[in-house]
Amino acid sequence: MENRGFDQRFMAEALALAKRGWGRTSINPLVGAVIVKDNKIIGRGFHRKIGEAHAETIALIEAGSNAEGATLYVNLEPCTCKGRTPPCVDAIINAKIKRVVIGIQDPNPLVNGNGIKTLIENNIDVTIDVLKRDAEELNRFYIKYITTKIPYIIVKIATSQDGRISGFPQKYITSETSRRYVHSLRSQVDGVLVGINTIIMDDPFLTDRLVGRHNPARIVIDPHLKIPMTANFLKDNARRIIITSEKNNLKKIKSLQDARVELIFISGDYYPIRNIFEVIGNAGIGSVLVEGGGIIFSQILGRKFYDELYIFVAPKRIEKGIDFLAENGIDINQMTGENIGEDRLYVYRNR
Repeated sequence: MENRGFDQRFMAEALALAKRGWGRTSINPLVGAVIVKDNKIIGRGFHRKIGEAHAETIALIEAGSNAEGATLYVNLEPCTCKGRTPPCVDAIINAKIKRVVIGIQDPNPLVNGNGIKTLIENNIDVTIDVLKRDAEELNRFYIKYITTKIPYIIVKIATSQDGRISGFPQKYITSETSRRYVHSLRSQVDGVLVGINTIIMDDPFLTDRLVGRHNPARIVIDPHLKIPMTANFLKDNARRIIITSEKNNLKKIKSLQDARVELIFISGDYYPIRNIFEVIGNAGIGSVLVEGGGIIFSQILGRKFYDELYIFVAPKRIEKGIDFLAENGIDINQMTGENIGEDRLYVYRNR
């Protein structure tokens, strides 16, 4: 029996569970599920990692035979396709669930309403669009990638008060609190992207070491394969990807491949931004945090080819150089900011 208040309450629980999978489900969605009987939760589950059991299956296992006649709450339509795991709708039907409440329909062309249709055909009551906006917001990375095959793109820029992104007297211009925030962002995405100049000048690790939750794939755009073999970018076993030309030094190409570095070859010396993100998407990366440098930033900002923009402004002035923000038409005075340690963070969503 449908009760909107109860439905929203238990869907909120499913969404909270789904969030626990942040950064680990890769191109799979974030999904949480709860099974309710007599207004009590008898089963909980969330998708922990790509390749592992889906949320519905975990919740059904916890509920056991008591799932018969119960209501299942799940923030995304149960799948009908067989991939790394069996279809969730089969498990739901076999468990004799009476009713399924869904946050949003799955935009994946392989599902996209088929799960709902199958449940209804098997005499299971279905309610959809409960806490729809919250469900869409949670899986915004997945929704963009599964419908366009282009990753969800977040751009992170650190600047001085006068808009400079370089010329700093020290390696970091922002506070450790801001850096920890950035590492938290890294832990939520599939990949971190920089240009080769950032690698050569800063020698970054691009890990989430200040958070220690999940290291994303590291990606560098390096047309002439200038990356030093000693670069921190190449260290440890995290996924490493270099976008380059196959016309580069064959010995170096082989050395990188022997080190299990993935090389994606694009012809020419100039790589259009759309092409870059298309090949990244084809590599199975559904969300990217872009951290530098100026050339990549300008290309993305100029074409508004991003989904979210994070600008960290440090309380320092450089005076020399170009005001990067002004040059790219960004006026932080038009954005809402918040204090992050000693810095000010401005966030903009490109809708």
